[in-house]
Amino acid sequence: MILLNTTYVVNNDIESQFLDYLRKEIVADFRGDWIFSNLKLRLVYTDDDSTVNYCLQSECDDMDKLEKWMMLNSKGMALRLRQKFGTSVLSFATVLEDVDI
Repeated sequence: MILLNTTYVVNNDIESQFLDYLRKEIVADFRGDWIFSNLKLRLVYTDDDSTVNYCLQSECDDMDKLEKWMMLNSKGMALRLRQKFGTSVLSFATVLEDVDI
């Protein structure tokens, strides 16, 4: 199983607007694509009082599908986020794969 973990660092003063955008736009994009399942939104605890951090996690069963999706969608999603919030929201994605222990 492949996990796409996208972390968002959000200025406190726009947290509610960001969450509204995330739920209406970003989550809708992920749910509309057939390769993702098991979406979860998680709060990330940090020592920074000026920002709040969230991770949106989604599962994919095939790395090739994920890479193709990222080539077609990730830049456009990042551009829309930047146009909406400027530098008040920063994001980065991490791809993780399960490994037996």
